[in-house]
Amino acid sequence: MNKSKKATSIIEAIIVLLIVVTWVTWMYKIFIESTKLSDSTVNKIQAIQIAKQWIEWITNIRDTNWIRYSWDINNCWNTDINRHWANTCVWENTTAYDIRPWSYTVFMENDYSWNIEYKTIWSFWLWTYINDYKVWLNNWIYNQWTITEDLDIVFTREIIISYLEIDWITPWDSNDPKMKITSLVQWYDNTSTQAHKIELEQILTNWKQ
Repeated sequence: MNKSKKATSIIEAIIVLLIVVTWVTWMYKIFIESTKLSDSTVNKIQAIQIAKQWIEWITNIRDTNWIRYSWDINNCWNTDINRHWANTCVWENTTAYDIRPWSYTVFMENDYSWNIEYKTIWSFWLWTYINDYKVWLNNWIYNQWTITEDLDIVFTREIIISYLEIDWITPWDSNDPKMKITSLVQWYDNTSTQAHKIELEQILTNWKQ
């Protein structure tokens, strides 16, 4: 009789132990998944801010061109200051000095004006792409020109510029007064083996012409 009671007690203890282990494992799994979801949400919020910052900077370039070349807004509103010398965009209706339809990063000039830098397009998984478009956190500002502190999560940020007037003769005509800005931010985290993406678009117009 005592042996039976002891056996029953051991079985009950094992059952209780299994229940406790199952509960702890379940709670730990919930905790891990909650942490991943929280981190993913934070990353997504950061990515949206990084993408929005791009569009604001490109808008700033357009607005600066309006001021810098106020006597010829039509030809100079979308000028790339890296591609011209001594106001050569003025009274020049070609596309030689325009921001070309391509991929870029944005950086700050010595005079504290924003400028763009042409980048070769690569598939996202290539290290070249990650290195060229990598975003860093510097003095609470996300940038790609002064590397002082690496983010825990590696974001990349690419600006893709295109024009809306498309035909067979002049595809992506930069004389078109409408420029499409696509701000693409990508990153990896522990919620997926695939890259996450945030893509924002805005149409900039030369409405002052």
